[in-house]
Amino acid sequence: MKKLAASILISFFFLLVGCSKDGNNGEGNRPGDLYPSELKGTIYYDWATEGIIKISLPDGTGGSFIPDDSKLNNFDISRDGKWKLSVVNASSIGEYDIRFTISDINTGAVAEEFVYNGPGLNAYCKGYLSPDNSLILVTSNEKEDGITILKRNGDFVARILDINGERINFGVTALWLPGNHFLMTHGNYIIRVAPPYDSGTLLKEMNYQDWGDLTVNQQGTKLAVRIANHIHTMDMEGGNLKQVTTSNFTESVPVFSPDGKYLLLGSYYRYSGEGFGRLWQMSIIPNDGQQYTTNPDAENNSPGVIPVIWKGKDKMEAGSGQMIWR
Repeated sequence: MKKLAASILISFFFLLVGCSKDGNNGEGNRPGDLYPSELKGTIYYDWATEGIIKISLPDGTGGSFIPDDSKLNNFDISRDGKWKLSVVNASSIGEYDIRFTISDINTGAVAEEFVYNGPGLNAYCKGYLSPDNSLILVTSNEKEDGITILKRNGDFVARILDINGERINFGVTALWLPGNHFLMTHGNYIIRVAPPYDSGTLLKEMNYQDWGDLTVNQQGTKLAVRIANHIHTMDMEGGNLKQVTTSNFTESVPVFSPDGKYLLLGSYYRYSGEGFGRLWQMSIIPNDGQQYTTNPDAENNSPGVIPVIWKGKDKMEAGSGQMIWR
């Protein structure tokens, strides 16, 4: 593939018209110190057959958020914590319906709901709310679908199918940025795309054999990525690359705290032979550019590593799917 120029042409279509953890709130504190008082927000995470669970910080309490549902493709939480987006496979024989529902996170009242059919007839599309809650970014593992931008009511806005004539990768990563820009991966490239989503700019070429799990902070100023077995951070321009985790295992799936001062991550990332697929232990490290050793047992972690443990419990939490921190 020829080296990308600073400006990248994108084929697109543009809008022409207008073990149950539920109720785990026991008395008593986690081992050692409490969560730091500046650790704020709610972590939502997927665990095995228990569905989506939430834990609030710094008190370490919470419970079930979305019951286990094999038809749930993914979910998202708005940056302000007020809205939940659920993307559900509602297909039947001969139909490939994906139901998008935006609801009030506190009352459950539905604000928007629509059925989406991608051009590739893929029942496993995923959706993500834009920072201002006006748009939904839709990804797919079907090349005919590309990356689609919808209004929050389902109206079509744009679709990106290829970069310089090369179809978008299977399992593309796409991440919203402030101002309704977004980042996307394509081969070894990280590309920034701006409204009206008809061109992109090369952000960084990743010359690594094994990398992934790209994520961005809500401020749009810092990136985190797994390179080989460990998490690295870098500036938004792709510079100042630093390895921030180390262990004898693999660290993965980094997630920034809402204020960008911490990183939630999966330590001891592995594949289970017990039917769980991939899973990991949940740890939090400061996002200060320093390197931290994270292990499956809290006792052998570097100072500054914060194991995710429920109030009244003494065992690190495990995740096996999507993680969000709002």
